[in-house]
Amino acid sequence: MEAITKQSDFIFPPMSLRAGLALLAVGTQGPTLRQLLTFLGSENTGHLDVAIARLLTNVSTWPQLSFAAGIFVDRTLFLSPEFVSSAVSAHHAVARSVDFKNQPAAATAEVNAFIEQATVGRIRNLLSDGAVHGDTKVVLANGMHFKATWARRFDPSDTVRGNFYRRDGKPVRVPFLSDAGMQYAESFDAPGLGFKVLQCFYKMVGPDGRLDSKAPCFCMLMFLPHRRDGLPDLLRLAVTEPDFVMRCAPRREQVVRPCKVPKFKFSFTFDAVNALCQLGLSAPFADAADLSWMVSNMPPEGLYVSAVRQTCAVEVDEEGTTAVAAMYAATRPTYSPPERPPPPPMRFVADHPFMFAIVEYEKAEVLFLGHVMDPSKED
Repeated sequence: MEAITKQSDFIFPPMSLRAGLALLAVGTQGPTLRQLLTFLGSENTGHLDVAIARLLTNVSTWPQLSFAAGIFVDRTLFLSPEFVSSAVSAHHAVARSVDFKNQPAAATAEVNAFIEQATVGRIRNLLSDGAVHGDTKVVLANGMHFKATWARRFDPSDTVRGNFYRRDGKPVRVPFLSDAGMQYAESFDAPGLGFKVLQCFYKMVGPDGRLDSKAPCFCMLMFLPHRRDGLPDLLRLAVTEPDFVMRCAPRREQVVRPCKVPKFKFSFTFDAVNALCQLGLSAPFADAADLSWMVSNMPPEGLYVSAVRQTCAVEVDEEGTTAVAAMYAATRPTYSPPERPPPPPMRFVADHPFMFAIVEYEKAEVLFLGHVMDPSKED
C-alpha cells in the first residue's frame, strides 16, 4: 500500500518469493521452520521440496520463462551437505563460496553477475555498493525472466494517446493500446467494490519456439476498479484471498468496445521483510532465528535473515510483455459456449489506476502481480 501512497507503479513476483522462502526453509529448524511451513502452506520440508521440484521442473520446459537460484556463502562457513543436496536437487540452486569478509565488492559483483545472467541482462546491480559487508554470511538469490508475445497482437496503427487519471486526479497523456472486439472479459459488481477484468492471452509455444496447443497457457489479467480510488480495496482482496486472481479469470468472450489499455514500462525495488512480518512471517528475521541446518559450523552469534530485497521490471507494448524479477535474502480453463444470451458490449478503458497479473493457467500459478499508478513514468 505504500506504493499507492507514493503514486508509484508496483510489481512483485509471488513465485520467485515463494521459491526463495522454500529454499530458506530447508536450512531452518524449530519455530522458524514451523512458521515458514505454515506460511508456505506445507506440512514438512519433504512435501515442500517435492512441490518446489515439480514446479521448477515444469518451469524449465516453459520457453517463455527462465529461472535461476543461487546460494552464496562466506568462505568462513561451510554449507551442510544435507542443505546443499536439497538445494541442488529440489530447488535447482547452485552453491558458491565467496569472500564477503575480505572482498565484499568482488562478492557483490559475483551475485550481481549471476542475477544479470538469469534475467537476460534486464536486471543489473541487484546488490548496490555496501549492500554486503564483512558481517554478511549467506546470500540467497534468485532471478526470473518472462517474455511472451500476444496471441492477438495489438495493431500499432490503433494505438492512440489519451488521458490517464492518477490517484490524485491529475491527468497524464499516454499511449493506449486499442483492440475493440471479442475479448475474454467479465464485470464484477460486488457491493462496495465493482471491477472489470480483461484477459489477454500470449502465444502458446513449445520448447522449439513453434506454436503448440499443448504448451503452457499464459495470459495477463487486468483488473480495473469501477471507482478511480478503488485500487487499494482490490489489492487487499488479492493479498488476503490466495485464489482471488484465478477465481476472477473470465470464462467467456464478449464484445468489448472500446478496449483500451495504456502501454507501460517500469521497475520496482523493495525490501519485503516488513510486508512478510505483517503477514505473519517474522521468525527468520529475528535474532533468535534458527538456521542451524544451513551451515555445519554455525558462528557463535548465529544467523538470521536481515533483508529480503526484490527487484522487478515489466514492459507491456503492442508486441507482448517482458517481465523480470530478482530476489535475494541476506488448470488451464475449459471454455464452453455460453448458455445465456451474450451481454451487451462492455466498455474497458483503463484510464485510472489498475491491477494486473501474469499467470500460467495449468498450474494456476501467478508469476507476477502489480499495479499501474502512472504509466507516463519509466522508473
